[in-house]
Amino acid sequence: MSIDVLDMKIIKCLSDDAKRTYRSIAEESGVSEATVKNRIDRLMERGVIKKFTVMLDYHKLGRAIKSFIGLKVQPAKLQSIVEHVRKNPDVHVLYRTSGDVDLLFEVIFEKMEDLNTFLETELALDGILGTVVTIVIGPYKRCPWTGL
Repeated sequence: MSIDVLDMKIIKCLSDDAKRTYRSIAEESGVSEATVKNRIDRLMERGVIKKFTVMLDYHKLGRAIKSFIGLKVQPAKLQSIVEHVRKNPDVHVLYRTSGDVDLLFEVIFEKMEDLNTFLETELALDGILGTVVTIVIGPYKRCPWTGL
């Protein structure tokens, strides 16, 4: 599937504010509302746009402790550890990686004590060979999904 300049303009508009009207996107892009609607429909049908979602302000929710956690795991235990970590609502992203760790994930908590509890209870699993915890001090560029 080829994405042209107009598709990219529409995607940029929606990335900035998914509640924008077809009219405002059309005005900014220099095309008709019908063209914008048709392009968005096509992008959705082809799976380029998967869904429209909400970006939360975690600071206003009282959850400003963000950390990245890397796990070195026994290969035979990888899937069971993934399933366990994936179920936790404080885990926002989970990746399989190469290099020093096998899994890398992002967590967001209200307090440092919550992070400590998570590390001591949720990660007390058979098969974890090592843990690397990196706490985010501050952003140079914020995550477009979490705002942190």
